[in-house]
Amino acid sequence: MTKNEWEQDLEQRELEKKAHNRGYRAGVKTEGEASKRVELLENVLLEFVGYDDKCLQTKPGLLKRKRADLVDQIIYQRQLMRELYNHLDDDVRLKLRTKVESHIWPVTHSED
Repeated sequence: MTKNEWEQDLEQRELEKKAHNRGYRAGVKTEGEASKRVELLENVLLEFVGYDDKCLQTKPGLLKRKRADLVDQIIYQRQLMRELYNHLDDDVRLKLRTKVESHIWPVTHSED
């Protein structure tokens, strides 16, 4: 192997090493994001099924989370509530809507 071939081989190995490291870092980042997403979904589902307070997130635990994670969790909760609401019967849906509206606008519903 000549010196020139050896230098080209060394350069090629360095490029492959850098490409491998970029791919590894990207994979680790993706895995971290996926595990956060799974954790958020688990928390939403645990709150949905009504676990005891000891199993739910505490205020200090929520304060440790990033704002973006909290926003994602709220969006998941909204989607879950909307899905449940859509599965209700029409009369139950109307009663629930009236009850919610009476809490939001008590003056207009107390006159009815």
